[in-house]
Amino acid sequence: MKTLTSRERVILALNHQEPDRVPIDLGSIASTIRTVDAYDRLKEYLGLALDKKIRHFADEHVIPDEEIIRALHVDTVYLRVNVPKSWKRERVDAYTVIDEWGVPWTKAPGSLYTFPGAHPLKTAEMEEIENFPWPDPDEPSRYEGLGEKAQKLFRETDYALVAEGLTGVGVFDMSWHMRGMENIFIDMLLHPEFTEALFRKLTDFYVGVYRNYMKAVGEYIQMVIYYEDLSGQDGPLISPALYRKYVRPCHRRIFEAIRENTRAKICVHTCGSAYAFLDDYVDLGVDVINPVQISARDMDPRRLKEKYGKVLSFHGAIDTQRFLPWATPAEIEEEARRMIRTLGRGGGYLFASCHSIQPDVSPEKIVALFSSAVKHGNYPLD
Repeated sequence: MKTLTSRERVILALNHQEPDRVPIDLGSIASTIRTVDAYDRLKEYLGLALDKKIRHFADEHVIPDEEIIRALHVDTVYLRVNVPKSWKRERVDAYTVIDEWGVPWTKAPGSLYTFPGAHPLKTAEMEEIENFPWPDPDEPSRYEGLGEKAQKLFRETDYALVAEGLTGVGVFDMSWHMRGMENIFIDMLLHPEFTEALFRKLTDFYVGVYRNYMKAVGEYIQMVIYYEDLSGQDGPLISPALYRKYVRPCHRRIFEAIRENTRAKICVHTCGSAYAFLDDYVDLGVDVINPVQISARDMDPRRLKEKYGKVLSFHGAIDTQRFLPWATPAEIEEEARRMIRTLGRGGGYLFASCHSIQPDVSPEKIVALFSSAVKHGNYPLD
């Protein structure tokens, strides 16, 4: 087979066809290099310039520049919505920033992660849902220049274009950010009218953002990622019944808003043991699942491919929790080969780490991971 462009390669794979090789991804919020220090070490190891301004997303995720993309044979470039001009970042102290929703996020010294320090609607009653100062999904500054940027990338590069980060997290995630995890669980069981009103208000915002964004870039992108963490390591955080009662109707509205203005594939990021929700996602027309956290319960990649491989593509699957930090380069090469042969037959696989690559993963291991995908990803697979 002739060598394809990155865009052609991704399109074929997501249509469950075998391209020339398995596509490679690095750059989503979930599948990137976690910190600037780790990113700089990789660039130094590869002999790349360190004097370029490194762009950050959410103060903690590195957005890889094109030097890294080329060096690691990556096939994707990511498009993200603008930070709205109406939001002035408020820093409470050296470790805490208040987001657009009024949630204070704290990153302790030495920590890799941020955590919500308070919940704006923790004690809210029904009437306060309507009176809360919700962000405006129609604010023009969110989308200013994005159509032109997408068109330029589409015409002047061969990368597959992926949209993500439009709302950060999904409606369920945002509900507990606003309400508190314990409270939203109690609400679902004891306060159905309040829960439905809160989810409806959140979904109104999400639908507006996705509709506006897709109108700007929809004709140019190949995939859009929606983030919604419904599970932990050992199983769902909420029952499938509660998902279907409260969250699935929100997802249906959001996915319909996406499909109105783009032919791009819909990818859902859902961490942990997501198996219990996959039938629902298939029914809702989801095309791709990320991050395929194979260390979680019920997430055996062979089982996933056998049951869902004809209707879902898989994005990720290289374990960053228990494998990548301690594996040798030789072991990393063998794992890359195994995942490609497990998930890549017949297409339907985008090679990536299942979560952000942490600072304790050396540059040698990162290079081994991506070079192994090139070495063992050529079709037909042996």
